[in-house]
Amino acid sequence: MKNVMYVQIMGHEYPVEANTGDELYVNRLAQFVEEKMREVKEDSKIVDSYKLAIMAAMNITDEFFRLQEAKGSTSKTFEDKADAWIKILDRALQTGS
Repeated sequence: MKNVMYVQIMGHEYPVEANTGDELYVNRLAQFVEEKMREVKEDSKIVDSYKLAIMAAMNITDEFFRLQEAKGSTSKTFEDKADAWIKILDRALQTGS
């Protein structure tokens, strides 16, 4: 069963649907995204949160693809998960603007 929970990223609260019992995992994901956004902010001096989110998503995707390539895996499962997270990020950005 999915529940709506709220995560904090860069001072903004976002609603996220999560399966019961996945709250800790979703919070860890939000912390990871925030860390990546802070890295981009420090490295580039971008202040617009939308641009930070896009650049962080690009960096995370780059890391993901490089790991995937290193493992020699083009598994449908990985692609499905990446697509799912892109949709979650899109929804969070739409509700947070």
